[in-house]
Amino acid sequence: MTSAELDDNLFELILPKKITDFEISRVVDVPNNRIFNVMADVENFPNILPKNILSVNILNKTENVIIAEEEFSEAGIKTKLVVKHTIDPYSKHTIEIIDGDAKGTIIIQSFEPIDSQTKLTTNVHLDLHGITSVVSFLPESNLVHALNTVISHFVEYSKFDIYERTVDSIYQQILNRPADNEGLLHYSTLLRAEQITEQDLREILLNSEEKSMKVKAIDELDNQTKITINDLYEKFLLRAADPEGLKHFGNLYENGATYEEIRNILLQSDEASTLSTQHPVRSEIMIAYNLLFDEFPNRTVVDHYHKMVDDGYPLIPNWVKNIFKWRQTAVISDAESSNAIRFLYNEGIIIIDEIPSNDKLLEYKNLKK
Repeated sequence: MTSAELDDNLFELILPKKITDFEISRVVDVPNNRIFNVMADVENFPNILPKNILSVNILNKTENVIIAEEEFSEAGIKTKLVVKHTIDPYSKHTIEIIDGDAKGTIIIQSFEPIDSQTKLTTNVHLDLHGITSVVSFLPESNLVHALNTVISHFVEYSKFDIYERTVDSIYQQILNRPADNEGLLHYSTLLRAEQITEQDLREILLNSEEKSMKVKAIDELDNQTKITINDLYEKFLLRAADPEGLKHFGNLYENGATYEEIRNILLQSDEASTLSTQHPVRSEIMIAYNLLFDEFPNRTVVDHYHKMVDDGYPLIPNWVKNIFKWRQTAVISDAESSNAIRFLYNEGIIIIDEIPSNDKLLEYKNLKK
């Protein structure tokens, strides 16, 4: 393998592979007209996917086309997109992002009736920019899993009857969460039997202990929660958490937000962006990247490797960086370069198994032996 080929393949190994197109297909146990009506009911998306679609504002609507401003949330990152929905009843739903950080992304959903079931095929073309661009670098298996999860929510919702949908909708409005199974069964049964009205259910939830719960003060937060939030601030903002941040993120953490979600929020903050050249970890990432690829990484790439370091991946040591720096002067042999590659593989910084098995990359496969 030549020096140039080794450099090209190293670049491919270390940088995440960008995904632009993929397709999934599955048969769902719901009649064609029912699943289509649910998946084409754009205004109801926040009720079906409350954690991911925060709001839908219809901008224009004709018989078969809906243009809406939709606010999305994923891993603590929020973004607004203008989305065009073209609806061909019971056969196709085309979703096109026409403005925002995902402008150019197109999702085509095809519905094929099979007796009382439906074959649902989804073709995805991703064109992501800005804060959404990191999604393109997730493994395709992660994207497929996420899309299947979304489809499963639509399938589950499509099986609700009118009473269950009413209960779920009222839970969303008052408690800002989907109805749990126990509440869904209990209150839909009462509504169906006309033992309570929708207004009765609203009053029950408005007077519930869950609704009346107040945000915890700092001294009411668990000690481990405060340690976790302070640790996140120290790692990513190089300071202790201020009282407002400690209270805000502490309550988020104790109400179900994950470490990774809060980490992403801090990484995307304006304060974090001003620390890129001062933060020791981020500076080291930028130096290592520049030595390996002779260019400086953008913020998305730095964020990606900062998360890796926080998850336990080691920073690239000087001896590895020096090998690639010296290789440019032909002082270092391919064998020594292979030692450096082997180190990156053994430490989990690169994943050999994801490399296509062809002759050009055989040398990398042999590193596993």
